[in-house]
This record gives sequence, structure tokens and C-alpha cells, in this order.
Amino acid sequence: MRFLLIILAALVLAACTAKDKPTLRIGMNVTFPPFSSEVDGTYVGVSVDLAHKIAEKLEQPYEIIAMDFDNLIPAIVSGNIDFAISSISITEERSRQIEFSQGYFTVNQAVIAAKDSPIKINSIKELGGYNIGVTNSTTAHNWVQDNLLMKNLITLNQLFIYPSISEAFEDLIKGEIDLAINDAVIVKGYEDEFPITTKFLIETDEQYGIAMPNEGKYNKKVKAALQELLDSGEMRSIIQTHIQ
Repeated sequence: MRFLLIILAALVLAACTAKDKPTLRIGMNVTFPPFSSEVDGTYVGVSVDLAHKIAEKLEQPYEIIAMDFDNLIPAIVSGNIDFAISSISITEERSRQIEFSQGYFTVNQAVIAAKDSPIKINSIKELGGYNIGVTNSTTAHNWVQDNLLMKNLITLNQLFIYPSISEAFEDLIKGEIDLAINDAVIVKGYEDEFPITTKFLIETDEQYGIAMPNEGKYNKKVKAALQELLDSGEMRSIIQTHIQ
């Protein structure tokens, strides 16, 4: 009888502990297929599956907090979210504000045009003279500023900044801009929705990482969980599920 009471007490304690664990607040921009998008009211993609796996390994409930990409890092710094899983490239500049996990996906930048566009790009210099759209606060945005704007290949009036890449693609198709620059993997995610094509690849070899607050309370656990996913092949499987 005493043994049974001990077991029951242990089960009750375990149930209470799981119930009392705080909900992880995971920030994400959900307009970035195949990594994150909303389909029939449900979030899907690589980032969504990764968020689920991380929370599962931390044994905590979680919620995805959708926001514009340029609001993610401010939300981490202010403590409004616990961390962000949202195709965020690891950069030296961002690392001054936040802490990153190890990288889990390599990406380059693509120069994107409407499928029927006659534009041909064979070098970076040939981007001069075109109206170019980027998503605010992305590495594409920074690349255009450093390599086109600052080198006088385009003027400030030729740089169009959007809160999401889908809005840039809408203007691209309407002819409001000539080109868009964003992570190359995005073309695959949006090719069913927009008639777009890659005109030129800019090899930046960026690594996506999970963005976390400096000395955040979940940082070590998140890194350990991600490493387990990488070592086991689960991360590769998640990516292959969404990117063929």
C-alpha cells in the first residue's frame, strides 16, 4: 500500500511539474515558404517543424508568435519572445544584439525577376540601374546597401523596402520594381503563387540559426536540442520534407 502511494505521489508530482512549465514564446515571420507559411489557418514549414521539435525536447508547451521579420530581433531584446526560429542568418552585426545557436541551413541570395522579364544579369555590376525590392532588415537588404547603394550602382530612389517578400513579389509582377533580392530558397516556396525566376545567384554562404537573447535562460537547452536534431538526422529529414 505504501509503495502504491509513493508511485501515485510521483505521478501527481510529474503531472503538476509538466503543467506548471511556462509556455515558450517562439517568434516567427510566417510569410517565408517553404520555411514558414500559413495554409488553411495552420502554420507549416521547416521553421514550424523545428519549433515543435525544440519545444518537445525542452518538454514545454509553446506558441508561435507571428510578426514581421524586422520586429523579431527587437522582440527578443525586449523580452516579448523567448527566441525566434525564422530563417535568420547569423551575422556579426546581429550577434552584437543577440545570441545565436549553431547554424542549421546554408543559403545564398538570389536576384529574382518576373518569369517573362527580358532582364539578364551576369554580374553584380549589371544590377545598376534597376529598381530593386528587399525585405526590411534582412541580409539581402544589408547586401544591397553595402554592395549597390554605397558603391553608387543604384540610388536611394531605386531601393524599395518591404515588410514581407510577398509584397515585393506583388510589385515585381505588377512592374513596380524590376528585381527582388532575397534568400534563394524563397523562389521554390513562392513559385506556385507568383510567376518568378532566379536571374543571378549571389554566393553569400549564410547560415540560419535560432536567435536568442544574450544569456537567455533557454539558450543552452535550445542549442543542445538543436544539436541532437542535427546529429540524429532529424533536422535533415525536416528540411527534406519541405524542400525537394
